[in-house]
Formats: sequence, C-alpha cells, structure tokens
Amino acid sequence: MTQAIPRAEMQLSLRHVINAMEPIDREFLALRHFEELSNKEAAQVLGIKPLATSMRDIRTLEGLRETLDKDARLL
Repeated sequence: MTQAIPRAEMQLSLRHVINAMEPIDREFLALRHFEELSNKEAAQVLGIKPLATSMRDIRTLEGLRETLDKDARLL
C-alpha cells in the first residue's frame, strides 16, 4: 500500500516552500511559470542577463523539487 500525500497538505507545503524563497526567486518563478514569460522576457523585467535567468530557473526548480521531496518523505 502506498502512502499518498493529500492534495491540501501538498498545497500547504508548496506554499510554505515558495514563501521561504528569496523575493527575486519568487518573482522569477511567477514570471516564468505562472505568467509564462520567456527567459529573455523575465530577464528584462528583473533587470538581469538572460543567461542568469536560465541558471535561476534550473536552481529554483531543483530547490523546489528537493524541498517538496524532503517534505513528502517526512509525512
């Protein structure tokens, strides 16, 4: 029998992880994955180089995944 994390607990965990992020990472995440801007567009909004947004994208998503995986193992 597998143990599934209820949707509400996963949403709460995700909200906690996002709130704990640095403000620029939260803004970047919103721009790229909720507003669906390209890396170039997000870079313009944030005033950083497009290459930096690509690296931030990878780092931010990996950090989210690691934290959520860790939270899931604790439940």
